[in-house]
Amino acid sequence: YEKHGQVAKAVALLEHVVTIQEGTMAEDHPDKLASQHALAMAYQALAEVPLALALLEHVIRQRTLADDHPDRLTSQNDLALAYQEHGEMGNAVVRLEPFAAIRERTLSENHPSRIVPGARGGG
Repeated sequence: YEKHGQVAKAVALLEHVVTIQEGTMAEDHPDKLASQHALAMAYQALAEVPLALALLEHVIRQRTLADDHPDRLTSQNDLALAYQEHGEMGNAVVRLEPFAAIRERTLSENHPSRIVPGARGGG
Protein backbone atom coordinates (compact mmCIF):
# COMPACT_ATOMS: atom_id res chain seq x y z
CA TYR A 1 0.00 0.00 0.00
CA GLU A 2 2.71 2.45 0.97
CA LYS A 3 4.43 2.23 -2.42
CA HIS A 4 1.15 3.17 -4.09
CA GLY A 5 0.50 6.23 -1.96
CA GLN A 6 -1.93 4.51 0.38
CA VAL A 7 0.12 5.04 3.52
CA ALA A 8 -2.87 5.14 5.88
CA LYS A 9 -3.92 1.68 4.66
CA ALA A 10 -0.35 0.45 5.08
CA VAL A 11 -0.30 1.75 8.66
CA ALA A 12 -3.61 0.05 9.48
CA LEU A 13 -2.40 -3.27 8.05
CA LEU A 14 1.00 -3.06 9.73
CA GLU A 15 -0.57 -2.13 13.08
CA HIS A 16 -2.76 -5.22 12.78
CA VAL A 17 0.23 -7.43 11.93
CA VAL A 18 2.30 -6.02 14.80
CA THR A 19 -0.61 -6.53 17.22
CA ILE A 20 -0.87 -10.19 16.22
CA GLN A 21 2.89 -10.65 16.49
CA GLU A 22 2.87 -9.07 19.97
CA GLY A 23 0.93 -12.06 21.25
CA THR A 24 2.64 -14.78 19.25
CA MET A 25 6.34 -13.93 18.90
CA ALA A 26 9.23 -13.24 21.22
CA GLU A 27 10.11 -9.58 21.71
CA ASP A 28 13.34 -9.99 19.70
CA HIS A 29 11.95 -12.21 16.90
CA PRO A 30 13.41 -10.97 13.58
CA ASP A 31 10.04 -11.02 11.78
CA LYS A 32 8.40 -9.02 14.55
CA LEU A 33 11.22 -6.46 14.50
CA ALA A 34 11.00 -6.21 10.71
CA SER A 35 7.25 -5.53 10.94
CA GLN A 36 7.81 -2.91 13.63
CA HIS A 37 10.49 -1.27 11.48
CA ALA A 38 8.13 -1.21 8.50
CA LEU A 39 5.41 0.32 10.68
CA ALA A 40 7.82 2.98 11.90
CA MET A 41 8.67 3.90 8.31
CA ALA A 42 4.96 4.12 7.48
CA TYR A 43 4.41 6.36 10.51
CA GLN A 44 7.22 8.58 9.28
CA ALA A 45 5.64 8.74 5.81
CA LEU A 46 2.45 10.00 7.49
CA ALA A 47 4.48 12.65 9.36
CA GLU A 48 3.85 10.80 12.63
CA VAL A 49 7.53 11.21 13.46
CA PRO A 50 7.22 10.84 17.26
CA LEU A 51 5.55 7.44 16.78
CA ALA A 52 8.22 6.47 14.26
CA LEU A 53 11.02 7.53 16.62
CA ALA A 54 9.63 5.56 19.55
CA LEU A 55 9.17 2.43 17.47
CA LEU A 56 12.61 2.65 15.84
CA GLU A 57 14.25 3.14 19.26
CA HIS A 58 12.42 0.01 20.42
CA VAL A 59 13.50 -2.00 17.37
CA ILE A 60 17.15 -1.05 17.83
CA ARG A 61 17.06 -1.94 21.54
CA GLN A 62 15.61 -5.37 20.71
CA ARG A 63 17.88 -6.20 17.78
CA THR A 64 19.99 -9.26 18.51
CA LEU A 65 22.06 -8.73 15.38
CA ALA A 66 25.72 -7.78 15.41
CA ASP A 67 26.48 -4.06 15.47
CA ASP A 68 27.66 -4.19 11.86
CA HIS A 69 24.78 -6.30 10.47
CA PRO A 70 23.11 -4.53 7.50
CA ASP A 71 19.61 -4.75 9.02
CA ARG A 72 20.78 -3.18 12.26
CA LEU A 73 22.64 -0.45 10.37
CA THR A 74 19.55 0.28 8.29
CA SER A 75 17.45 0.67 11.44
CA GLN A 76 20.04 2.97 13.00
CA ASN A 77 20.27 5.05 9.84
CA ASP A 78 16.49 5.32 9.57
CA LEU A 79 16.30 6.40 13.21
CA ALA A 80 18.90 9.11 12.61
CA LEU A 81 17.01 10.35 9.56
CA ALA A 82 13.76 10.42 11.54
CA TYR A 83 15.44 12.52 14.24
CA GLN A 84 16.78 14.81 11.52
CA GLU A 85 13.30 15.17 10.01
CA HIS A 86 11.94 15.99 13.47
CA GLY A 87 14.55 18.75 13.84
CA GLU A 88 16.55 16.92 16.49
CA MET A 89 19.97 17.24 14.88
CA GLY A 90 21.87 16.37 18.06
CA ASN A 91 20.08 13.03 18.35
CA ALA A 92 20.58 12.42 14.62
CA VAL A 93 24.34 13.00 14.86
CA VAL A 94 24.64 10.77 17.93
CA ARG A 95 22.97 7.94 15.95
CA LEU A 96 24.98 8.56 12.77
CA GLU A 97 28.48 8.68 14.27
CA PRO A 98 28.70 4.97 15.20
CA PHE A 99 26.87 4.09 11.97
CA ALA A 100 29.48 5.97 9.92
CA ALA A 101 32.38 4.43 11.85
CA ILE A 102 31.07 0.90 11.26
CA ARG A 103 30.55 1.56 7.56
CA GLU A 104 34.05 2.98 7.27
CA ARG A 105 35.50 -0.06 9.02
CA THR A 106 33.50 -2.69 7.11
CA LEU A 107 33.12 -1.28 3.57
CA SER A 108 35.87 -0.77 1.02
CA GLU A 109 36.79 2.81 0.10
CA ASN A 110 35.06 2.53 -3.28
CA HIS A 111 31.86 0.87 -2.01
CA PRO A 112 28.81 2.81 -3.31
CA SER A 113 27.40 3.22 0.20
CA ARG A 114 30.54 5.10 1.24
CA ILE A 115 30.78 7.21 -1.90
CA VAL A 116 27.18 8.29 -2.42
CA PRO A 117 26.02 10.93 0.08
CA GLY A 118 22.93 9.78 1.96
CA ALA A 119 23.24 6.14 0.89
CA ARG A 120 21.15 3.93 3.14
CA GLY A 121 21.89 0.78 5.00
CA GLY A 122 24.90 -1.39 5.41
CA GLY A 123 25.37 -2.42 1.83
